[in-house]
Amino acid sequence: MFSGDELIPRLSELYRTIDSTYGAAVHQVGFSCGGCDGVKCCTVDLTLHTFIEMLYLRRGFKTLESSIQLDILHRCRQIVKDKHDDPWGDAYRSAVCAVNFGGLCSLYEYRPMICRLAGVPHFFARPDGSTTQSEGCSRYETEIRSNHPELLMDRTQFYRGMASIELEIVRARGNRAQSRTVAETLVEENLEGWSPDFQVG
Repeated sequence: MFSGDELIPRLSELYRTIDSTYGAAVHQVGFSCGGCDGVKCCTVDLTLHTFIEMLYLRRGFKTLESSIQLDILHRCRQIVKDKHDDPWGDAYRSAVCAVNFGGLCSLYEYRPMICRLAGVPHFFARPDGSTTQSEGCSRYETEIRSNHPELLMDRTQFYRGMASIELEIVRARGNRAQSRTVAETLVEENLEGWSPDFQVG
């Protein structure tokens, strides 16, 4: 019996490395997300591409008080409906992530890798040898970039680390995860045959 529980320590260690690297970078340039309402970064389109992160997020969701869970699920269902009705409409495009309350993430300790790396200019090397580079968030570009044009975080090791963890699950399941947004991940009753308690037959 394979259980996703065996992979949680590896995911936690990867998250610690990400948080440490990110923390050192933003401290160096004096960047902070404090006071941001999350509209630009905590979007409804934040997408998870791995089973391990989907399941870990759902594990965190279970730790919340039932009233907060119900509130989040209500938000998730509305977001999913709005996406289905019109993925380019204002109702969907202007919404904030369902787990964001007043600019703060209710699942902060369980937040996915993409959330942990948000805001800072970065690049990563693709398997084919090409490199992809992106700017920071609008706040970073406006307030920080001109004084610190040199900062460019390398995400390559983080993506490779996540891929290594996910490969263990793919081998056990025999298929890859279907990408889902945070709302889709939380509102789904079952993740393609995998129960939220991480048990795999």
